[in-house]
Amino acid sequence: MIRKIFIVLVACIATSGYAQRGSSSPYSFYGIGDQRFKGTAENQAMGGISIYSDSIHLNLNNPAAYSDLHLTVYSVGGAYTNKTLKSKTQKENASTVYLDYLALGFPLIRGKLGAGFGLMPYTSVGYNLENRTETTLDQFKGEGGANRAFLSAGYKITNNFSLGATANYNFGKITNEYHRVVQDIQRPTTESNTSQLSGFDFNLALNYKTRLNDKLTLRSSVMYAPETTLTSENTRIISVTTVNPNNGRIIGRTENVNLDSLGLRKVDLNMPEKFTVGVGIGQERKWFAGAEYEWKKSSKFDNPFISVDGVSYDDATRFSAGGFFIPDYSSFSNYWKRIVYRLGVRYEETGLRVKNVPLNDFGISFGLGLPLGAPIPTTNSLQYAGMFSNINVGVELGRRGTTTYGRIQEDYLKVNISLSLNDKWFVKRKYD
Repeated sequence: MIRKIFIVLVACIATSGYAQRGSSSPYSFYGIGDQRFKGTAENQAMGGISIYSDSIHLNLNNPAAYSDLHLTVYSVGGAYTNKTLKSKTQKENASTVYLDYLALGFPLIRGKLGAGFGLMPYTSVGYNLENRTETTLDQFKGEGGANRAFLSAGYKITNNFSLGATANYNFGKITNEYHRVVQDIQRPTTESNTSQLSGFDFNLALNYKTRLNDKLTLRSSVMYAPETTLTSENTRIISVTTVNPNNGRIIGRTENVNLDSLGLRKVDLNMPEKFTVGVGIGQERKWFAGAEYEWKKSSKFDNPFISVDGVSYDDATRFSAGGFFIPDYSSFSNYWKRIVYRLGVRYEETGLRVKNVPLNDFGISFGLGLPLGAPIPTTNSLQYAGMFSNINVGVELGRRGTTTYGRIQEDYLKVNISLSLNDKWFVKRKYD
């Protein structure tokens, strides 16, 4: 039954999620777009930390966490984001709804070896801007992004150490369009740039867990993603257009730019190496608190096909702290005591610098893990597995950018929701 519910939800969310634009930010123009996936709803509600792992949830950022799985986990997540974009003189609102991830994880050797796979939108491009002067009108529009299919595995090498690895295949299409209208010139021009992206990257993780005393457990993790490249196959089309009375465009003569002669038909985009370290302490099935630091060598990123004056990249960093609290996970009589209460904070230096102004991001988050199953197990093993299923809701309030120096500031509200459904595979059925 759980699998049937999951399939229906996936079909509904995937149909609407992939059809929606995943970003409404002018900053998504840079690089390969805004990073979409920042962890499961559970991780994001705790500021994005990925140190913690257990036997019934997926931790998609930390592949070593698969070694803790005792049950098969189907997980699907989506998000709603509302943004207020403002400069010193203007303010606009925009909202998006999108699918965050689809994933399946399962134990191969229960509590020892686990694996998983799935699909997620990795980055997203979505902007529609214009700049007017007395004699010109410049319009900028972008859409698309990169998706990611992944395969992960985690193995517990000792009672204290777990090792994991993830292989990602990234693919997608990004289109950037520039349209210029000049006064007294009858036919405006439009430049359309399209990039087809493809390539692999990898993530390695090492987790450590030890009991400090009868109640407290120490957890730590180290993750490393080596530098790789994405291949971008590009086209550029210049067209002459006519604007009809309804402001619609009629495409006239077009010309494909010879990118081979410019050395831009196929370029390699650097996917920077990344290092993450985290540590936390808590009481099993009761509470946990941790902090995580991430460093990314994004200063090496360059895209010669789409070069913009005044834009540069620094190394990126992120600091996150958060945790959870469960009043009484085994309470039979009080549902609210079995709820997981999560809280977190995050500060990120994205590495993007526009006209020498860095783009930083700050957010606070909180959320709930709502149990779906009954608190009392039955004798049926499949029903017993289903009692650990849950729905997770998280809210993040944040600010990215600044209005100083003519830049754009984004104040955002993000609502995450996910389903984590448990099942038990490879059960030998018995018949009377």
